Amino acid sequence: MRAGVRVAAVVALVVVLGACGEASPAGPSATPTPTPTPTSLELPTGGATPTSPAADAPGVAAAVADLAEHLGVDPAEVVVVSLQDVTWPDGSLGCPQPGMSYTMAQVPGSRLVLAAQGREFSYHAGSEPVFTRCATPTLAPRDTH
Repeated sequence: MRAGVRVAAVVALVVVLGACGEASPAGPSATPTPTPTPTSLELPTGGATPTSPAADAPGVAAAVADLAEHLGVDPAEVVVVSLQDVTWPDGSLGCPQPGMSYTMAQVPGSRLVLAAQGREFSYHAGSEPVFTRCATPTLAPRDTH
């Protein structure tokens, strides 16, 4: 008997939840038009906005200048996509170099993502806000939040 009550409760729940959805109009216009989302190839350019708190963070201006020099563009064309506190799994800061040895202890740090010319670039730092461009990031950090 208990199984029958559970089945009836589940069926009632499905009916109630189904009734909570919005009614959609009939006809060909019922299909919503998807909203386009930008991809890494469609990122806006035009520089970091002053309202972005990451643009004013320590070390970010130096990383923006480094990327601008690397690409041969004006620093105003570099966009700060994100700045995140992370815990790197080892001393390579998620960017190991061939032939190098690294401490195997976790390292608190930051990951900065910059964009220019329709591409994103990863910059990594340890406890000091000195960012290094990482061409081949390999180790995923843990968010510290």
